[in-house]
Amino acid sequence: MKNKILVLTVVILGLMLNFSAIMAQELPASDDVLFSNELQAIAGSDRNVVVGRQVLFSGNASVQPAGKNVKYLWDFGDGIKIEGVDVTHVYTRSGVYRTVLTISYDDQVASDEIIVSVDKDIVLLITDSFVKEDVRDRLQEKASTQGILLVDLHVDDSSVDYLTVNDLMQKIIDNKEDIKQATNVILLTHNNIGLDALISASQELSKTTNLNTLGFKNKNLVVLTDESLNVTAKIAQNVYGLLTPQSLLVAKAEALELVIGRLQINQVVEDLKNSEIEYQLLGVHTQRPLTNLRVWNVFSYMVSFMVNNGVSLNTIYLILILPVIATLIAFSRQIIGVKSFGLYAPTLVAMSFLVTGIKYGIAFFVVVLLVGTLGRLVARKIRLMYLPRMAIVLSIVSLSIFVLFFVGSLMEKTDLIAISIFPILIMVIITEKFISSQIELGSLTAFKLVLETLVLSIVSYLLANWQPLRSLILGYPEFIFVTFLLNYLIGKWNGLRLLELYRFRKVIKNVEISEKK
Repeated sequence: MKNKILVLTVVILGLMLNFSAIMAQELPASDDVLFSNELQAIAGSDRNVVVGRQVLFSGNASVQPAGKNVKYLWDFGDGIKIEGVDVTHVYTRSGVYRTVLTISYDDQVASDEIIVSVDKDIVLLITDSFVKEDVRDRLQEKASTQGILLVDLHVDDSSVDYLTVNDLMQKIIDNKEDIKQATNVILLTHNNIGLDALISASQELSKTTNLNTLGFKNKNLVVLTDESLNVTAKIAQNVYGLLTPQSLLVAKAEALELVIGRLQINQVVEDLKNSEIEYQLLGVHTQRPLTNLRVWNVFSYMVSFMVNNGVSLNTIYLILILPVIATLIAFSRQIIGVKSFGLYAPTLVAMSFLVTGIKYGIAFFVVVLLVGTLGRLVARKIRLMYLPRMAIVLSIVSLSIFVLFFVGSLMEKTDLIAISIFPILIMVIITEKFISSQIELGSLTAFKLVLETLVLSIVSYLLANWQPLRSLILGYPEFIFVTFLLNYLIGKWNGLRLLELYRFRKVIKNVEISEKK
């Protein structure tokens, strides 16, 4: 019997390998080139241009038959027409122009058009849902009356901050030509997401572009926030070290209306003083020299160094928040009396929630455990050893996650399908711990531990997602050393836990009455 099972296993593995080889042979080549005998004019994307600045227009992306003498004609909408595939043009007046590229040969003609917005100056506004649409429209009108073209790089909030950061980062990268021409760059987002996105975009652009070509040394960077000004300024100092703008101003969010119409930073500062709005002006004078490096600020230097060398702020925060979450769970276990699945399980689940978002995080957590339980009940009917049985259960769980992603794709849930697989794998691993608890402690106790683990994970997520704490840890990373002291004090506690006091309240009351008698 054992020999038959061994032979069957080898045959199945052989068939799987053979099937993989066949599928690999049938995959089409990815470098096939499509050719067309028809003309297709491609003028590029819409442009934002400063008056008097030379701009390059390229028709290189257009499609034409090989070996044909094709004529390219650009009509810039201001009365000027120029022939050529790549041409330059200077707009001398503000306005919105319809630029048309027409390509032709023999009797075939194709055309494409783009919109070119021209003004005296360009200001880049980076926002998320913090700034409402009617406010952005009003700012556009105000800027237009002063000869300023306001380019609004706006994204709506996603379920988790890192997805919003990625969307905003991509918009910044896609609009690098606008950044080159902009006089001022203004950021106003929830949770200082704009700063994270700008840092990430700069790090990404530095891989292919010299950051000096973006011209930040001649630009004013304005960071507006509704968070602590001191902490935001400390984070923004990393941006200054990375991009070295002409000036970097950090002010409260209510300064938005003031900074839109002002191009000179000294004018903005004067208006902020008159309006009694808090602000800080950052620069070389606010950077701490290396001679002041001390034991108590070494982590701040490490954070600045890592940010300047390509490490994401979000990654740094996830690392630094881990001791805080672990301390919270230790406090809950030692002082309050919440058991859960130990320390590591709720900590890892909370970290997963920070990546997936609370909505999808809880959904994956519940689905994984329910499917794992059902899989265990099914696998239990097959008389197998523990490890092969658990392998079947985990396989069923992984297929359920596969189906969830498929459903997300069908419903076009971009937040769901953009989630990394690693936090989901962490929750899949919890399945084994849950099933082991069911076997050893019984289903009722196991479900109680699951509920306590989920509650602790949600509380930890809410604490880690609390913006003042995020700003504090990124601004003053040395704060995490406080957790060592807290854990030392928690570890010294050997009295009754709060839940035990509640559980034995009647006994304690009877003892107190007896002592009085």
